[in-house]
Amino acid sequence: MVIGIPEIELTSLKRVKSIQAFSLIEILLVLALLSVLAGVVAGNLGAFIKGANYEPPQRVLKKAVLDAVYFSSERKRATFLSYDEENATFLVSDSMGGTLAEHRVYQDLGDEIKQDGANIPKVSFLAVGPLSGVDGDDSKYDEDELLLQRIPFHSGSSIPFQATLEFGGQETEMYFDPFSGYVLKGEE
Repeated sequence: MVIGIPEIELTSLKRVKSIQAFSLIEILLVLALLSVLAGVVAGNLGAFIKGANYEPPQRVLKKAVLDAVYFSSERKRATFLSYDEENATFLVSDSMGGTLAEHRVYQDLGDEIKQDGANIPKVSFLAVGPLSGVDGDDSKYDEDELLLQRIPFHSGSSIPFQATLEFGGQETEMYFDPFSGYVLKGEE
């Protein structure tokens, strides 16, 4: 009879080591999928870069109007919103002509874009005249009298106005709230 602690022989235990690895076929399959994915991304890279250069003119105009409202209320002085078609830029300026903010449709307006006139948005501002008539839906002013080169903003408000944007073969009319600067009536 043996009294005491039984001895365990550690060398006699055999550990089964399982080797787990990818097979050659699995590695080749992953490499093939990665190359197809890289081809798709590389093929669309030009479109991604071109899209980063451009922002829709409607969105740029909305930002410019909100900036004009902000600067006029913050500075307690008149600010003006205008559009420079040569550079496709909405400008917010003070009464002395100093530029307070520029909002560009294209970050880099190259010669290729300038030569193709369809890629430059055409913008016109029109004051919304006081309504008259039997139904209250007509203005006694002609459109020529209501056409504006720039929109004045005084202490956070402006005259009621609409902007007409022609871009990409589409015409969009946007009516702006004179106090908040938000669009009242969207695209028609």
